[in-house]
Amino acid sequence: MASSVYIANGRLVRPGAGDTLTPGGVLVEGDRITVVALTPDEQASARARAGDLVDAAGAIVMPGLVNAHYHSYSTLLKGTQNGLPLEPWALYTVAYGRALGDEAIRLAVLLGAAEMLRNGVTGCVDHFPHTRWVESALAAHEASGMRVAFAPFMHDVLDHEFLALALPPAIRTALDASPRTDAADAERMYRDLARRWHGRAGRITLALGPNAFQRCSPRLVATWRRLGDELGLPVHTHLVETRAQAARGRAVWSGGTVAEMARRGLLNDRLSLAHGIWLEPDEHALLARHGVTIVHNPASNLMLGSGRLALPSLIGRGVPLALGTDSSNSGGRHSLFEIMRLALMLSRPETSDSRAWPAASRVFEMATTGGGRALGLSGELGSIEPGRRADLVLLDPRTAALAGAPVTVPHLVQHASAESVTAVMVNGAWALRDGRILAFDERAVIARVLDVTTELLARARADVELAAAAAPYFLAGHTPGV
Repeated sequence: MASSVYIANGRLVRPGAGDTLTPGGVLVEGDRITVVALTPDEQASARARAGDLVDAAGAIVMPGLVNAHYHSYSTLLKGTQNGLPLEPWALYTVAYGRALGDEAIRLAVLLGAAEMLRNGVTGCVDHFPHTRWVESALAAHEASGMRVAFAPFMHDVLDHEFLALALPPAIRTALDASPRTDAADAERMYRDLARRWHGRAGRITLALGPNAFQRCSPRLVATWRRLGDELGLPVHTHLVETRAQAARGRAVWSGGTVAEMARRGLLNDRLSLAHGIWLEPDEHALLARHGVTIVHNPASNLMLGSGRLALPSLIGRGVPLALGTDSSNSGGRHSLFEIMRLALMLSRPETSDSRAWPAASRVFEMATTGGGRALGLSGELGSIEPGRRADLVLLDPRTAALAGAPVTVPHLVQHASAESVTAVMVNGAWALRDGRILAFDERAVIARVLDVTTELLARARADVELAAAAAPYFLAGHTPGV
């Protein structure tokens, strides 16, 4: 018999019902919300059905947040190079990535999970470059208690090739030796992972993870489309993150990158695109027609100087939207509370009509239902309704940041933080209660991380020296983002 728990005496966040929180309770049976109890009779009936009772005692009960663009390996790279634009910065993150191993990947996934759970994040899209270690990463995600759409990379075109950068022969030769995905190998990997991992524990979704359209040859793009069509998996990739990428795309393909993706049959409602900063208005309209999700990463976009997303235009054209934190060594903390605040504010100085500013409720939807769509679970995540998957977060309204006024959805978007999170449920199971992570030993992970990261940085030294030698040439070809 499936377990059941009734969360009583909560204040429910249900944006569809307005910005004001609703007193009531939530009955969870198995991995689903089965009753949202608002009236006294509904509450008494739900309480009688439950095997376990949790008195929320006035706590806020909200849908779990979804980090829809995230690179788990990067949690071990905090404090490394992030003072450069994307293309030269990427040389460094790739250099450190080559030094990763099985234990480092496991710790990176769990360390990121600990940070996200404490910030009310119940699910993520892990865009994962290091395909040698996919089994280690997936095992760690399963152990984390979180929900994940795991999107292993594929790419076989390097940035200096696509951007046609002039490099000294020795540096070009060294960079050309970087691993490239073989299309047949990628197809075998995705099919095998889909067979063994897709749907595991009710929390793991396999997704296709092409690095970026311009980083995939025609053969790899054909593999991307075929696998997407045949397996029906979500697809997650980067898109025109910098001005240089957008300009080169327009030079190479008639109408630019998005038009070429449309011609290749890649645009559909299973596709989510990280960044999309340098899209043109006609491209916004094209993506909207195909139901493609754009994942906004405001912190990373700012840190790397990539530019600012035209969020009001995307909202106005009805493009599906989600939010992401990107890498620890670019976006910083994996807090969707912080990302929501940035998304709420960033477009205001450039948007003269305040009526076009993103509303707090819309931003909250990006972090919840929008993220669920990017995970491949549209209509199943992000709202407190019967039939939805039971990914829930409880917050204490009596913390200093939230106290002082009745809590509403705008109040949450502007003021909530990890400080307020008291409990997290994923797929009907408690992942965090009373300040303690239940799924894994957080203290043991943290105790081991420093030693492993120190070893990693030492092993990466030669590759980091190559990155430092190559970076000036990438900077010379860089077009400022803002």
